[in-house]
Formats: sequence, C-alpha cells, structure tokens
Amino acid sequence: MLIFSSAVIAALFLSGRAKNMDANDWLAVAVALVGVNLCRGGNWFMGGGLIAGAMFWSGTKIFGRKPKQANIVRKAGDFELDRARALLGVTADADHAAINKAWRASLTEHHPDRGGDEDLARQINRARDILLENITANSPR
Repeated sequence: MLIFSSAVIAALFLSGRAKNMDANDWLAVAVALVGVNLCRGGNWFMGGGLIAGAMFWSGTKIFGRKPKQANIVRKAGDFELDRARALLGVTADADHAAINKAWRASLTEHHPDRGGDEDLARQINRARDILLENITANSPR
C-alpha cells in the first residue's frame, strides 16, 4: 500500500497537478487511498464508497482532466519597464515619439545587418513593444 500511495503522490507531482491542490484536495487523495486499501482488504462496499466520495469531493481537479489554461496576456512589471527604459535610454515620462526615436537610433546602431548582435536587436524591439503597451494601457480614454 505504501508503494501504491507513493506512486499516486509522485504522479500528482510529476503531472503538475500538485501545484494547484489545496488542503481539501490532499484530504480527498488520502480518503481515496484509504478506500483503495479497504477494497484491497475485501471491503468493496466501504472502499468503493470512500473512493467515490473522494472523487465527488474533489471534482475533476485531481482525478480528471486538467482544464485548459487560457492565453493570459501578461502586463509588464516595474522591473521589465525599468529594464526597457534603460535599454532604450528613455525616461519614465517618454511619449510615443520619444520611444520610437530612441528605438530607431538604438536599432540602427545594433542591427544584425550592420554587424550588431541579433539577440540585442530582439531585446530592443521587445523593449519598444513593452513601453508602447504600457503607454497604451495607461492612457486615458
């Protein structure tokens, strides 16, 4: 029984379901494992009831399919904004024109076609996108 219990818990961790489990879900797993032990001992009615109760209690969160996660649009954090501003050399109150001007100057200097680094050019483009998204998100409508 200890090997089976360990295998169930390891499967929960390896599948990533353990990250989203709270205390009630772990209690449902423990009740289900007790039910499995009762079934193994010959008490099918009581063991089956515990397993069914644990499944009903936890819903499909543990034993069922993992729900699909929607594409979450992340907002840039303060660290990313500061890093983007430093990369382009603009201040916190820069507008569209200032960001685009700094982006053009920086990309002209570091463009891969002119001997620059491709990764740095990607970072410069991403910095511009982050700053413009932040301006758009914070602009009054």
